[in-house]
Amino acid sequence: MMRAFTIYLVSVTLFCFSDAAGPHKLRLAVYYESECPDSKSFILRQLQPAIHLLHSYVKLRLIPFGKSRSIDYGNDGFECQHGSGECLGNMVQDCALNMMKKQSDKLKVAYVACEMQTRAGAQGDLTCVQKAGLPANRVEHCVVGNEGTNLQLQSEYYTSLIAPTFVPTVIVNGEFDQNIQDNAQVDLIGTLCSILKEAPPCAEHYNNMALTYVLVNQR
Repeated sequence: MMRAFTIYLVSVTLFCFSDAAGPHKLRLAVYYESECPDSKSFILRQLQPAIHLLHSYVKLRLIPFGKSRSIDYGNDGFECQHGSGECLGNMVQDCALNMMKKQSDKLKVAYVACEMQTRAGAQGDLTCVQKAGLPANRVEHCVVGNEGTNLQLQSEYYTSLIAPTFVPTVIVNGEFDQNIQDNAQVDLIGTLCSILKEAPPCAEHYNNMALTYVLVNQR
């Protein structure tokens, strides 16, 4: 278990949000909270299967912050919608995801899904971090040091640019669209495929849905 700690800030540097997606990839950003039931449902039921199917056509950015806020620019930590455990969970995920920059979106989502399913990070447990193949001591050092605070301040900054009224919030290609947001909550694959119309997995997905519909109605 991770030891109890107090977070203090020494210095802050905000880096530019990289848009380095592939030339034909849809850019998908998901703003969420580690202890939010809606975030958990979305990541497990919508995001994980969508990235499994469409990872070759999507560039994903995960921002674990939501409706949290920094106190005195992080000098006195953070206040989170679902309590102090969420603040810890958000920071653990930010630290781990920062270390996974060069890994695939499928691996990143698998890690976050583990956290959302087990609530490990929010309880100071680094089991999901270890399952992701990350060194637990480096993630702990990030959380208890300035790096974790800085990462959360960056996440706060990016989140403030869209000012979400609902968490999780989905942003496609850098722009918020209420129709995409609403549809993504119940059918992210269909929502993404409505944009990625030429992607072969989308055609296969719709063909399978049509076949299932026909078989069900023939019974």
